[in-house]
Amino acid sequence: MNVVVITHNYIRRQGDLTALYLHRLSSGLVKQGLHITVVCPHGPGLLKKDEIDGVNIIRFDYPFAKQKPLAYTGNMHEDVAASLFAKFVFLGFLNSFHSLASDVCRQVKPDVIWANWWIPPGLVAARIAKKFNLPLVISSHGTDIGLLAKPGISKKLGRFVYTRTTTATVVSTFLKERLLGNLDCIAPEQVSVLPMPVGMETFPKTDFIAKVRPMFLSVARYTKQKRLHDIVAAAEFLHKENLDFKIKMVGEGPLENEIRDSVVQKGMADKFEIGQLVAQQKLAELYRECDSVLLVSEGEGFGLVLVEAGLTGRPVIGSRSGGIVDFIEDNKNGLLIELGDVKTLAAHMRTIITETETKNRLGEAAYQTAINNFSTDVIVDRMHEIFMDAHKKGVARP
Repeated sequence: MNVVVITHNYIRRQGDLTALYLHRLSSGLVKQGLHITVVCPHGPGLLKKDEIDGVNIIRFDYPFAKQKPLAYTGNMHEDVAASLFAKFVFLGFLNSFHSLASDVCRQVKPDVIWANWWIPPGLVAARIAKKFNLPLVISSHGTDIGLLAKPGISKKLGRFVYTRTTTATVVSTFLKERLLGNLDCIAPEQVSVLPMPVGMETFPKTDFIAKVRPMFLSVARYTKQKRLHDIVAAAEFLHKENLDFKIKMVGEGPLENEIRDSVVQKGMADKFEIGQLVAQQKLAELYRECDSVLLVSEGEGFGLVLVEAGLTGRPVIGSRSGGIVDFIEDNKNGLLIELGDVKTLAAHMRTIITETETKNRLGEAAYQTAINNFSTDVIVDRMHEIFMDAHKKGVARP
């Protein structure tokens, strides 16, 4: 089976973390005998034609890329919305994207087109799928689904894409509900929940490290959505009980200094270590050093850190919100709180600190959940099935 992957985000070289989960899927499918060709944007220092782990990569240039780069910034939607010039560049980006992807499809003659994110790749892929009469699979990873809730052009463009979609995948049940709640042009049976694969080799299971101060880890952007102030508030309860613990936060975002100031004002500077994002290998070390991972955000699309924590055998504490509940079963492989319930969060953290048997039980169950449901091999097998099914179904039409 030949598959053309259309995406605005893909790893640029070996060791790159940009959309690494997409490369894990693509290279895993190659190992299963599929021929995968990725069409994605060019960037500084990159080859126009490349191959990484058996995946063929063809990159396109777009006008004014040096003056206003849109690819690999992590902020394409915001950049385009911010200025008229960026909107002009975006139109050239789409045109160049469509031109090269069309040429590739003429040469490769794919059985399926696979677009990652409905915008902008889905816009390109939907036109090509119609032009060449090909089945279209659209995979969404979170941020793009949120755009469908906005009235006006976003919803119209979303309808254009999804009426031409044979099968859609989303990374959590929460996002499936949001997709179906915002568009009536795609049926529930056309949407599959397919999480992002995690590199098991990077996050091996390890025993807990004996230490004087139990350690909690938060891997999240410093934004309101992640509700990191709830973690600070819960820590304050434990601090007043004279419990000894440490909380490491790694991330990036606008609220970093605000969180630092809050910790200092509450007299807990010695309890917290607040830092920047780290490389995957260092992150794996942090998982192994901790006793539990915290993710208490609101409307989390998936919660990849929960899977990474589970692979290392660490119990997870999360909010009953968004995709977090797709991983955590309360008191089975982790502990859940209602959104914003800092007292229960403090109680769960106290359990991890004081009840070694419970910590070990939850950690082992989290590992089994990660291996059985979220490992790369499992996700690759399911993606292969989705392609085969889409090929059999053929082309969706308005």
